Amino acid sequence: MIWQLFGVHISLSMLILVLFLLWLVWPRHYPKLRMAFIRGCGGVLLASILLASYTYWPRSFEKKYVHKDPEANSSVGTLRELADSMDFYIGMASSHDLAYPELISKEFNSLVAENDFKPGQLLIDAKNWKFDFTKADKLLSFADAQNMRMRGHTLIWGKFSGMTYPAEWQEEIKLASDKEAKMKALMRQYIETVMQHFKGRVLDWDVVNEPMGGNTLFPSVFTESMGESYIDYAFQLAREFDPDATLYLNEQITDYESEQATAFLGLLQRLLDRGVPIDGVGMQCHHLNNIHDTEALRDYIRKIAEMGLEVEITELDVRLLLFKDFEDPYQAQGDQFRKIAEICLDDPACKGLTLWGLTDAKNWMDAVPPFKWKSPNAPNIFDEDMNKKPAYWGLYEALKSKRNKVLNAP
Repeated sequence: MIWQLFGVHISLSMLILVLFLLWLVWPRHYPKLRMAFIRGCGGVLLASILLASYTYWPRSFEKKYVHKDPEANSSVGTLRELADSMDFYIGMASSHDLAYPELISKEFNSLVAENDFKPGQLLIDAKNWKFDFTKADKLLSFADAQNMRMRGHTLIWGKFSGMTYPAEWQEEIKLASDKEAKMKALMRQYIETVMQHFKGRVLDWDVVNEPMGGNTLFPSVFTESMGESYIDYAFQLAREFDPDATLYLNEQITDYESEQATAFLGLLQRLLDRGVPIDGVGMQCHHLNNIHDTEALRDYIRKIAEMGLEVEITELDVRLLLFKDFEDPYQAQGDQFRKIAEICLDDPACKGLTLWGLTDAKNWMDAVPPFKWKSPNAPNIFDEDMNKKPAYWGLYEALKSKRNKVLNAP
């Protein structure tokens, strides 16, 4: 991802460094060549500045959708009404403070916590095993009151110490004489506490989140102590503590024909061969650096389904800037939302689609480098003024078309 975002800048920086080193070491009795090196440094530096100015200069695109007849779609219903008619989950990610609660309950029948269910939020004192479920319970109570499904996200995530797992675990594993036994004890106590707290109320769990680091497992405190078997153990514990829950492995893949995508399928097959109680796969679908190949996504979902697993699109958002070269970037973004929704709705194994945000006024990309430096991100279905974007209508048309097919089926 770093190379995709900064590859040109890294290359230019390396060229400047090489020219400068040549200037330092080149014999002084070749003044013309030395001067050429330093001029080359200056030229490349100037090109880098101009390129950076172009790359990071904020862009804006005409909102053609705002000028359309506001009454044209005034009585079409909601995303939730369409999804409910087909027993399909249309969801979104939120936090316990719940901006726009009425709109959320009107448009969605499923909810997931953006952060409030993660280990870094729940286990506030890892040394003394002190949990705080206040924020998570508040969000869950809202979902219950609005008859919305609640997804649990996530039990185990090994990427960022302190946020995705307690930083104290790193030291405990380091000092343990039997690292595997210690990690198993930590995982057991954590998963038991969390799943017992939510048992019967949260029926779908991302048991392990983002295990892949390219085409191999992401190196973490979990892999260092247990290797790939940490995934097996997490699912076994989840099944033990809530036999009725649906258990998912959640992953972010952007190229469905890549080595990472192939390796992930291999991981799924190994888990199934070992009898790991995995029920489904969450495909995140964050569009960060590239526009996903939707037909490749269709084929990839089918490959997972043929393994006997359920699928959900779990974290969909689409950066507007990816469509900067299109005549109407907002419409192109909306077309991408529609295509992904159609793919999920067309496959019987795909049970739901969850958006990772609601409005462009508040989205995670605008707060996280490097995306916040390259705007507009505008990845959601409502704009900053709460107008429905073509992204909203793309989802709506996909749901409506599928509903009509269901109703007209013989």
